[in-house]
Amino acid sequence: MTNDQLGAEIRRLGPWHHDVAVAPGVRTGDPAFRAEPDPALGAPSVIDPFAKLQRTVAALFPEGMQGRSFLDCACNAGGYLFAARRLGAGQCFGFDVREHWIRQAHFLARHLPGDDIDAGVCALADVPGLGLKPYDVTLFSGILYHLPDPVAGLKIAADLTRELIIVNTATFPAKQPGLVLNPESRALLMSGVDGLAWYPTGETVVREMLAWCGFPHARLSFDRATQKGRGRLEIWAARDPAVFDHYDRHYPQETPGRLRRLTGRLLGRR
Repeated sequence: MTNDQLGAEIRRLGPWHHDVAVAPGVRTGDPAFRAEPDPALGAPSVIDPFAKLQRTVAALFPEGMQGRSFLDCACNAGGYLFAARRLGAGQCFGFDVREHWIRQAHFLARHLPGDDIDAGVCALADVPGLGLKPYDVTLFSGILYHLPDPVAGLKIAADLTRELIIVNTATFPAKQPGLVLNPESRALLMSGVDGLAWYPTGETVVREMLAWCGFPHARLSFDRATQKGRGRLEIWAARDPAVFDHYDRHYPQETPGRLRRLTGRLLGRR
């Protein structure tokens, strides 16, 4: 396909949340290819999955993914699947409840190297019925706070994880740890599909959930305020503390939440 044809297809499949290069000079997040706004679908923010995953991999696995299998829960357009393969992962699988995102993932698969990458439409609650074998690394990003039962949902992902689970979630900070009701639209692309959902109030809640799911060893990647009294945090959690040997050895005195600066140093940037 020509760049113009690729751009037209990107526009037809929009809106996009993942900004992925599909050809020289052609990215899915390019404003030139942005679809006409549809209030019924919302206006997703645009992120670079490769840059985000690269920082985590650099901090934890300095030699790259080294063939580790990778599972992405609520994979959106599958950008993290292709990023994981570029970083040396083995088999990669992602699922999302919305067909909109999986159509985008299949578009990427047609135009990017995609050996051992697959993505399909599936609700988290239905994943145990797929008969999947556990994956080495699981990404659980942007889904916890869209679930009617976040503890049960996280347990599904944890049970499919051997080594490391990465949880990235919005929060509703409060003095008392707990879950805060988060009723949401069923139609907006960046919302859940159940109408009922819950925000964790912060790091303590997510750590306790992870420990209950069998991942007691955790490191806080970041915890920051966003807007309207809300926050966002990312926690890495493992069954075995040895997963964090490299990170702890190189940055034993670092305070939590400074991943960007640390991995910038690892990647040779100031």
